[in-house]
Amino acid sequence: MFSLSLSLSIHPPSLPTAQNCSYTLQSPNGTIESPGYPYGYPNYANCTWVILAAEHNRIQLVFQGFALEEDFDLLSVYDGPPSPGNLRTRSEL
Repeated sequence: MFSLSLSLSIHPPSLPTAQNCSYTLQSPNGTIESPGYPYGYPNYANCTWVILAAEHNRIQLVFQGFALEEDFDLLSVYDGPPSPGNLRTRSEL
C-alpha cells in the first residue's frame, strides 16, 4: 500500500517550545484546528499534522478560517517527509 503524507506545522523559529502537539489523520475527512480552538493557542506551540491517503487518492486542504500571528507563525505544506524537495507551499507574515 502506498501512502501520501502531508505535514502542516505551526511554530515560531528558534524559540523554546511551550507545547508540542502531533496528530495523524487517516480518515477520508477530518478537521485540523489549533490547540485551544476557538480560543488562542499557547505561545510557542509547535504542532504538526500528518495526513495519510491511500494510493491514487488526493488530499484537498480547504481553509475555512486562517490567521497567522505576525513574526511568529508559519504554515508549511509538504508532499512527503518535511524536506526542501517536498515543500509545496509556505506562508509567512
